[in-house]
Amino acid sequence: MAAKLSLLLPVTCFILFVLHAVHVEARPDPAAFGDSDNGFYTLFVFGDSFADTGNLPKRRLSEQSREWYYPYGRDRGNNRPTGRFSNAMVQSDLIARMLGRHEAPPTYRRVDNYVHPHGMNFAAGGSGVFKLPSGAPTLDKQVDHFRDLVQDGTITRRNLRNSIALVAVSGNDYARLANVNDTSKMIKFVDEVTSEIAKQVHRLKNNGARKILVNNLHPVGCTPWVTRPGNYSGCSSTGNMGAYLHGSNLQQKLSHLDYVHHVDLNTAFSNIVNPDQGSKHKVSSQFEHKMQPCCESLDPNGFCGQKGHDGKDLFSVCNDPEKYFYWDDVHPTEAGWKPSCSSWKVQSRNSFESTRN
Repeated sequence: MAAKLSLLLPVTCFILFVLHAVHVEARPDPAAFGDSDNGFYTLFVFGDSFADTGNLPKRRLSEQSREWYYPYGRDRGNNRPTGRFSNAMVQSDLIARMLGRHEAPPTYRRVDNYVHPHGMNFAAGGSGVFKLPSGAPTLDKQVDHFRDLVQDGTITRRNLRNSIALVAVSGNDYARLANVNDTSKMIKFVDEVTSEIAKQVHRLKNNGARKILVNNLHPVGCTPWVTRPGNYSGCSSTGNMGAYLHGSNLQQKLSHLDYVHHVDLNTAFSNIVNPDQGSKHKVSSQFEHKMQPCCESLDPNGFCGQKGHDGKDLFSVCNDPEKYFYWDDVHPTEAGWKPSCSSWKVQSRNSFESTRN
């Protein structure tokens, strides 16, 4: 259970409403963001596998390295895995699209003493705000890397002038609460996690980031990993209550900051995978499988992409991921992200217009 939660990443996108054709570079929509000085924004990405595009090294196949093996990446242009926890794009790619780029900026691991004009991705799968068994760099360490590059001049004032930072911390730290039944301890730990996120948001601003997008926590109780024991028939109210508490705490700590813009994954995902009875969220009906994943391990404790000692697949994968909201036990398909963004058209436009200067 802890291993699963250590890879837990809520998944949504804030922004597909201006998604352009895959092979056409789109200019940012000024109505959504306000004009930047040069027509483009620079994106810096922090967090976990919801935003990671290849910062983890490729190693022998395991739950931690599965993003480098089939069937991950099978629906991208070259049908090859690229270190993303998805069948295709992840949140950082979609935000980059909205900002006028083809995909997320280059990863920190692959760039040496140079920052691409599009920005840099520091996010790493399995990361949290505190040290975790995965060994992935914490949010604090990722921000340290950013700070160091700013201080030594690798990230220039020009890079920062129209910069947007994404903070995609998605719940990996809560693995340590898997066997905790003390409510007061849970509440205290949620406060510690959200306080650390807020601290790093302040550090990003102090080191030059102009606008900062911060994810809240998606309905954890609706992920395939949680709903599988019940044959994907219903969500866990306990898991969802914890996600709500995280979001509420984070909102209280950051709501007074005009440069921070909240990405409400919780509402966006819930409207699709767990809509209120009687609601008219048409987008929910487009997915035949809201909780069952496209890529499903044969063993409840296994993982998508797992193979046996004989080399045989220990997973099954669907033919049409467009009909599935989730790709694996915790990450959505690219198709699952697109409708999650439509409700953000007005909010994103208003948020970015308010910080044009």
